[in-house]
Amino acid sequence: MKYPILLTILFVLPISGAHRIVGGREARAHSRPYMVSLQIRGQNFCGGTLIYPNWVITAAHCFEDTRVDTVRVVLGAHDLRNPDRFVQVLNIQESVTHPEYNPTTFQNDIHLLRLNSSANISSFVRNISLPLDNSDVNPGSPCSVAGWGQVTDFGALPRALMETDVNVITRRACTQIWRLNISNSMLCTASPGQRNKGFCSGDSGGPLVCRNRIEGLVSFSGRFCGDPRTPDVYTRVSAFLPWIQNVINGR
Repeated sequence: MKYPILLTILFVLPISGAHRIVGGREARAHSRPYMVSLQIRGQNFCGGTLIYPNWVITAAHCFEDTRVDTVRVVLGAHDLRNPDRFVQVLNIQESVTHPEYNPTTFQNDIHLLRLNSSANISSFVRNISLPLDNSDVNPGSPCSVAGWGQVTDFGALPRALMETDVNVITRRACTQIWRLNISNSMLCTASPGQRNKGFCSGDSGGPLVCRNRIEGLVSFSGRFCGDPRTPDVYTRVSAFLPWIQNVINGR
């Protein structure tokens, strides 16, 4: 199983692949039918999002050194330890990482999974809308992020899917804090004045949802989960719409 990335760049804050929802709440069961749990041997290691009945979008860093044939795609879940009759488990037929993904800077941290069959679409399993072409999310916009990652820095696991609200901040502010290039293909969120609210590492690849669309993919954060001093960083999905459509239409 892939473990969280933790590295220190000279004169830059430590960053890590994202793990957990902290400072949040349990989501209403099946209120996010697009949520995907990526699992190895029954254990969640990353999140994902159903964007078409047979396609899932996630983060590229989730599949560094990960054998695709060991991964199961779990749809329609809420409590992973007590799955109900709405859960669907599928395999991966094809795994496609962005050709310019950089594991050091997390640029182009986006990955597509073609499932071995189409999901059965229902009220409990349903794809989410992609963002509009060339759209961006205005600073101050309220969004939300969800996942099954750990809920504390001490490894505590949630009982079920967790979610929390976050606000988008400017890339300029994010760049000044991180002291690295927060490009136009990224989004940043923070919750000023609220400690420990956001994500960290096992929620990687999960969606940042704004205006009922998937606008971002959980990419990286600071050493401590939800720390307002280090904004959470996401891959901006709308920046990759041509690549997404080329991959999917090419199959």
